[in-house]
Amino acid sequence: MKERRKHRRASLELPLDVTDSDKKTKGFTAKTVNLSAGGFYCKVPFYIPVYTKLKISMSIPVSEDEREQHRITCEGMVVRTVPEKPEPGIDAYEIGCFFTDIDDFDRLIIEQYLAEKAFR
Repeated sequence: MKERRKHRRASLELPLDVTDSDKKTKGFTAKTVNLSAGGFYCKVPFYIPVYTKLKISMSIPVSEDEREQHRITCEGMVVRTVPEKPEPGIDAYEIGCFFTDIDDFDRLIIEQYLAEKAFR
């Protein structure tokens, strides 16, 4: 199967603040399972359907000691949810999210962070 991703991804945990664009659910925090300049994969505390638009906020360390952070606020869309439908007894779902509206400079910050932390 041919890889369709344009950006390499890395297994890195970074905290995210997330709300849906329609404000149907209250905001929540999550941690990335993996991250790329094109999106992320994470676990969330409830079912989120594919094609849901999200507002995402995250901080990317930009100094050697990781004290200095660059705050990124962008939009994305859920492109995968596992399990694919709500199931009783499930307390966490995994989602893949594609960045649909992210500043070019913010994408570059993510690429640089991944190059320094994961792709050496």
